[in-house]
Amino acid sequence: MYYEIAFDSIGNRGHIVSEEELFDLIIERGKTSSIYASVFPYTSDILNFQTERGDIKDYYGKRILKDFIIDVDKGDDTDEYCLKKVRSLTQKLEEAGVDEDSCTVYFSGTGYHVHIDGKVFGEIEPEVNIPEKTKATAQKLFKNIDFSVYHRRSLIRVVGTINQKSKLYKIPLTHYELSVLSPQDIRLMSQTQRLDVKTIEGNDQLKKYWVNEPPKIEPLRGAAEPITIVPCIQKIYNNGATEGTRNNSMLRIASHARRSGIPSTACKAMLHEWNNGQLKREYINDKVDYIYKKGYMYGCNDWLLKENCNPRCIFYKRKDYMVDLKTSTDMQKSLVDRMTSDFSGRVLQLGKSFGLDTNPKVYPGDMLTMFGGTGCNKTALAQGISLGYNALTDSIDEELQIPTLFLSLELADWYVHRRNLQIVNDISKEDVERKALKGQLNDIYNDSKHFLEHMVVQTIPPTMDQIREKVREIQPKLVVVDYVELIEPPQGVKGEYEQIKHACQALRSLAVNQDIVVIMLSQVSREMSRSEALDLYAGKGSGAIENSSSHVLAINGSNKTKKRKLEMLKSTDGELFEKDLFWTPSFRIKSGEYLRGENSK
Repeated sequence: MYYEIAFDSIGNRGHIVSEEELFDLIIERGKTSSIYASVFPYTSDILNFQTERGDIKDYYGKRILKDFIIDVDKGDDTDEYCLKKVRSLTQKLEEAGVDEDSCTVYFSGTGYHVHIDGKVFGEIEPEVNIPEKTKATAQKLFKNIDFSVYHRRSLIRVVGTINQKSKLYKIPLTHYELSVLSPQDIRLMSQTQRLDVKTIEGNDQLKKYWVNEPPKIEPLRGAAEPITIVPCIQKIYNNGATEGTRNNSMLRIASHARRSGIPSTACKAMLHEWNNGQLKREYINDKVDYIYKKGYMYGCNDWLLKENCNPRCIFYKRKDYMVDLKTSTDMQKSLVDRMTSDFSGRVLQLGKSFGLDTNPKVYPGDMLTMFGGTGCNKTALAQGISLGYNALTDSIDEELQIPTLFLSLELADWYVHRRNLQIVNDISKEDVERKALKGQLNDIYNDSKHFLEHMVVQTIPPTMDQIREKVREIQPKLVVVDYVELIEPPQGVKGEYEQIKHACQALRSLAVNQDIVVIMLSQVSREMSRSEALDLYAGKGSGAIENSSSHVLAINGSNKTKKRKLEMLKSTDGELFEKDLFWTPSFRIKSGEYLRGENSK
């Protein structure tokens, strides 16, 4: 049995170790390092694959169901409520016959992990579809748990290793400890390493719940198909998974499904039927996840769609969304939809981006305005947010990335791209120039391409109508405007204040009507340009900015020093905060806590 492991950060993954070697690593490094290991271990096949390919990200071979793991994430819950959730969960497991001899509960350093011996489902042989079947089984058994842990490459913190954020260890809890201890008691216990993990063994208790075969999809009978609506996609789909074009076809079908508002789970079901057993199911799932996460779009000029074009295709005139009058019943429905929506991949998690103790968020429909003087690195900060840079851990967190349209109206495309490469690789301008002279520029791009593909950049100053059209076309979840004063004003709108006011109101309307996040960058007013402390009214076009923005961030600093002070001056439905950050030559704007930790080593 073999595990993929990562040290300190999920990004530092790809190391393969045996079960015995993993235990040795816990003893050697667990006290000072976070170690993550595969949720689904591998058979020895993984060793040959890694030797041949060099990495394992495209491995679709056999996995092992050693433990059925339930991740009870704390998230924004209180410690007390999180403990209550895991107690309720274990009680339900006991009622189903899964007692303490078959499972162990761990405190992870923030939340809880429940490890259930895989034999509760019987003797499950290693196979390719273990992660998918485990997820389907979990969905059959539970509600309101984190199903993302059942991905084929998911990693989870290893027992006896430290949580770098909370500085607490992942420790096992006995049935008695879980029942009687308070969250404070548990946190106190987890300040020291604890490795006395008991052996668990299942005995078919949940065998009847194991999902062994996905459902088949029946074709439509006795009704006409909508053959005039995007017939190119229909033709590609009806041709099936034809060898030679099936990968390209799958990507375009998934992209069209995303544009049409079809959930990713439904898209996967559709493609599994289309695939007819040719491509591995996990491979299809990965490609769908990739398209939905990155937001890839294929237009009428795409080579494969052009090959399958049909003159019967119809087009609908696009119209702006209109804001209707709402009754209290309408608004109640909107409130319920809003409070129960899953905002994964659509929200900016500023707390994680900047390493805050709390996690203020910018939701779809919000506009965040960032202003500061010349040389305070507004653009670099916006690039860092867009790229998923975590200032506290000094790493790129792909979970913070959302499909982005970056309107760089001041900087050239090559310059924005170079700084993106610097940020994701943590290298200086001089490093890039040296690699370019050595012919290695494509190498660093290929190594970090997966960190960049969620973002598209436009450098020609557009009108607001052109911005709206581009948003409709590529459907980003985040639009960054760098900076607002460079948006082309419509005819008849004259004067700097009126132009900024028009742009601010139009961008806020775009955020609301398209249900996306907008980040708008702005300069400070002339009278405030030399001030060391910026207030809510410091931006150009003051009045227009603070009235239109859901959130206002001020960045204090100059190009003469590395220190930057970030201050949330307005948050319509969130928390205000202050944060000391520091500019570095890679354009990573790092947290003071991270730099102090580095300097102490």
